[in-house]
Amino acid sequence: MKISRKAFWLSLLVAFSIMLIIPPAALLAQEAKVDLSLRILPEYYYKEVTPEEDNTLFMEIRNNGDTEITNIRFDSDIPKGWIVDFKPASISSLSASSSQTVDVNIIPSRDTGRGEYNLTFIAEANETRAVASTMMRIESGSSFWLWVGTGLVAIVIAGFVIIFIRFGKQ
Repeated sequence: MKISRKAFWLSLLVAFSIMLIIPPAALLAQEAKVDLSLRILPEYYYKEVTPEEDNTLFMEIRNNGDTEITNIRFDSDIPKGWIVDFKPASISSLSASSSQTVDVNIIPSRDTGRGEYNLTFIAEANETRAVASTMMRIESGSSFWLWVGTGLVAIVIAGFVIIFIRFGKQ
């Protein structure tokens, strides 16, 4: 079965005409872009903090999408006994391409020992969720092993003093 040139060109013209009149489905039904980001300010890897004292961080929450994000709530994954307070505690809505800063007050517990602690902050909205982490370093505070080590050193020194006094006279 052979198709004539005239029929071929006519069918090609009809196909192009239909494509111009009826756009592809992807152009008709685009989904709204939802993109929420969370960032700790200032951006540093470690922050030195002191137990039982207020330590303030700032979080920037940004709507990078093209639709409003609603009912944003904040939560954290922190070491046991630590207190985290968000101000504001929630954001009712964040319009497209906008941002807001949230104050985060962190109070490490009194019995927190020296070391590095990972803190994770979560912003959860009706449409999406964002997570950010930072490290906190405790340089001061009670340390059980510091006292144990100091006690052992004192015992060893006392032992040498006793040995020197006892056997040094001979």
